[in-house]
Amino acid sequence: MFVVLLLTSICVKKFSELPGSSHIPSEDARHIVAVHNTSTNPFIFPSIGGGFWDPFPSYWDGVWHLYTLRVNTFNDVIHLTSTDLVTWNEHKPAMEGSGICTGTVVRNKDKYYMFYTDNEPQTIRLVVSDNPWYFDFSKSVLVAEADDKVYTLEKRKFRDCYVFYYEKEELWWMLAEATSQGKVAVALFKSKDLLNWTQHDPIFMDSVRGHGSCPQLIEKDGRWHLTMLDYPNWYYVASDPYGPWELGGYYHSKHISGASRWDTDSKRWCGWGFFPAYKTPEGDFDYDNGPLSVGRELVFNKDGSLGVRPLPELVEAIQKPQNNANLFACARKYRGTWKVDAGKQELRCTDDQGGILVFDLPEKNPNYYFEADVELPISQTKVDIVVRASEGFDSGYRIAIEPDKKVAAIRHFTSYDGVFDEMPHVSDDGKSFNVKVFVSDGIIEVFVDGRTALSTHVVDCSNYRVAIEVSGGEATISNPLLHYFKVNAI
Repeated sequence: MFVVLLLTSICVKKFSELPGSSHIPSEDARHIVAVHNTSTNPFIFPSIGGGFWDPFPSYWDGVWHLYTLRVNTFNDVIHLTSTDLVTWNEHKPAMEGSGICTGTVVRNKDKYYMFYTDNEPQTIRLVVSDNPWYFDFSKSVLVAEADDKVYTLEKRKFRDCYVFYYEKEELWWMLAEATSQGKVAVALFKSKDLLNWTQHDPIFMDSVRGHGSCPQLIEKDGRWHLTMLDYPNWYYVASDPYGPWELGGYYHSKHISGASRWDTDSKRWCGWGFFPAYKTPEGDFDYDNGPLSVGRELVFNKDGSLGVRPLPELVEAIQKPQNNANLFACARKYRGTWKVDAGKQELRCTDDQGGILVFDLPEKNPNYYFEADVELPISQTKVDIVVRASEGFDSGYRIAIEPDKKVAAIRHFTSYDGVFDEMPHVSDDGKSFNVKVFVSDGIIEVFVDGRTALSTHVVDCSNYRVAIEVSGGEATISNPLLHYFKVNAI
């Protein structure tokens, strides 16, 4: 069944003729209200307070445009831009109105198209602009809605539209979270001009899913990936964008939401999520949803699975010598036998029973980035990176990497106090791994081997030390680095 929604005709050229926009927006439209340096503070909060909801990035002409929603308001689209993925300029809202929820911004010729969800009726609307800085909400028009036959609203789901150009059919595709035959579905609409859309049968339906939020299609080497948010972020794979789909698993931290929306600079795919309210072993976090997560790059693993790593540009900026601690000068042997070699940039635990090394950092700054390479003689050896460690090594949060169990986790200092986040992780050789840890106020994000991510909120921010605990054997920790963040995230 086809439903055609017709809009006022506007002359639009072929997608293949798309040039850079010649329109220069006014200084007022580009006005910068705040600058966010993520090498100083990796977690971005909006300048006027509160938190973020679903981010939806776009990339044009060397500039990343990150559009995102302000938590609990539905009134505006926050707009940030960056040319280096490290420093972000926050501008005046790109659009202000009411009922505004997740969408996509695309460019065709010299026009920019903001598709968004109208929250209360759960319909998809569009605003067209001649620049990416300002969209006039009063010019919003309806482009897609549930027809009560193929797509129904009994679960109030017709939202989170994603628009992209499918070259094989020479058509624009629109995906949306929907309900069809009582199941979670990904709705499909098609258009030649981004203005007039025809409805088609869903490309995905599943009675197991509770949500199919923020759906997106990404093709890599003939393999299609369908990503969606259902707490956590899941992905499916197929050889065709119509399916049939095979479940790949979840590829993000369980505690990062809205992180299934990506955009590309034609070389790689980058995305962000936000920290939602959720329950941890320390209690419920029921405050307003929080900052944007560390920026991520999508990783296509050799086995066909998906993973994420922190943006390489951000890591490179953090690794520069400025504001980094001399870890070898402040290393304290707490237990076991250690060889501390600053020349080789190595910390070696040579005790076959393991040991503990504590870093008494000279600056009592609770916010930092830590990274290291870890090598184990046998995979049964266990290494924990303990952040927010106390002086007497009796409290903190453990980043636990266990090659023999093929798992990575953030745990409380004592294991019986619970797990904050956990992901399957298989190291390349079973005996070595790289770990990158972002710690800022009550937030911890961890990336292992550039493909596995862990995230959580924590309560105790009083301690600032870092420690390494080796259990059940020897270990070599190479190239350790600690970078101080200069400001608090909250």
